[in-house]
Amino acid sequence: MTGLAAWQVTELVAAVHVEIGVWRRPTGRRRVLGLYRAVVLTLFLLRHNVAEDVAGELFGCSQSTVSRTFRRLYPLLERINADLVAAVRAQARRSAVLVDGFVVPIGDRSGRPELYSGKRHVSGLNVQAVSDTVGRLVDVGDPQPGSRHDAPAFVDSGIAAGWAAHLGDDGPGMLADKGYQGTGPATPYRKPPGRELTEARKTCNTALNRIRAAVERAISHLTNWKILDTGYRGRLSEFPDVLRTVTALEIYRVWG
Repeated sequence: MTGLAAWQVTELVAAVHVEIGVWRRPTGRRRVLGLYRAVVLTLFLLRHNVAEDVAGELFGCSQSTVSRTFRRLYPLLERINADLVAAVRAQARRSAVLVDGFVVPIGDRSGRPELYSGKRHVSGLNVQAVSDTVGRLVDVGDPQPGSRHDAPAFVDSGIAAGWAAHLGDDGPGMLADKGYQGTGPATPYRKPPGRELTEARKTCNTALNRIRAAVERAISHLTNWKILDTGYRGRLSEFPDVLRTVTALEIYRVWG
């Protein structure tokens, strides 16, 4: 239900308890969900992206209870993993990393044509993801409109600035696909107009693409949190917080 091991769920529940203290009301009507089930509900919504009324049927509570519980708890799941996320990023800064982008579908939003991705034929938000060369997620950037290509999104999302040390001549290095040419990361060679690539450059491209496959695996694991894959239905103003929470949970799943 949650995408996490049972011990990880228990650990998260304990950490949430430390953050909020007593969950049950001291007086008045008793809460429908205990803290453990409330945390599982929040993880379930992030993992499977079911409608809140459906989740209410599954957990034996109303849609309004589901909504209140989710909005109260999901920011805590990012906060309690903040130290781990910082440690993972600090470790990743010592070696080469990979970057790629993906689009989170958000459904049709009236009056927001800039969200439509002509490349992917869907309205969404462009998210830039950074992984290590093993394929473990380490960072994501601020979401950008879906119409924005990866090269400008790489800059506007803050990833270029946040990982600038990797882009210098003395840096550990960052690898990306051809869509990032001219922005700093090492990218495959393009075929010259009217000519073929040399065998040496073809070999380099093959080697680079094999390494780059790791970031595609990292994105695949990240979008197993279906709220980033099957259509985000919430308020767009809340999406950056949801993205950071899911990123923290994926890092916790892999590195915790």
